[in-house]
Amino acid sequence: MAKDRKPLGILAMLAVSAILVSAVLAVNADAARGAGKGGGKNGGGSTPPPSTATCSVTPNPATQQQVVVITGSGFAANGSVGITVSGSGGTQMGFAMTDEFGAFSREWTASWPGTETVTAAGGGATGTCTFQTV
Repeated sequence: MAKDRKPLGILAMLAVSAILVSAVLAVNADAARGAGKGGGKNGGGSTPPPSTATCSVTPNPATQQQVVVITGSGFAANGSVGITVSGSGGTQMGFAMTDEFGAFSREWTASWPGTETVTAAGGGATGTCTFQTV
């Protein structure tokens, strides 16, 4: 019985090896074509230019510790957007998810008095806006 299992074990190892090699070759072929960067399986050949995104904050001005709403549009649909808020009190970071239209809305707490600069970036697009904290 042990003799009968040995050829099956070798065949199983060969089959697994063949699958792994073909998977590596497929990944390398996609990388060589630039998949996901305009040159993937559907052709295209070039990366589209980054879009111009927008953002805004309401209310503006805001008082310290008041909850404001940061909204943005012009980003990739159903994606993640990194949000950075910088001002006199330092820099804070967070994230938001865009909807099917590439828009997002996220609550934020206004911190230190002064001008706060919001930068939202994701999917090749960046939007910047400011608001005042009094």
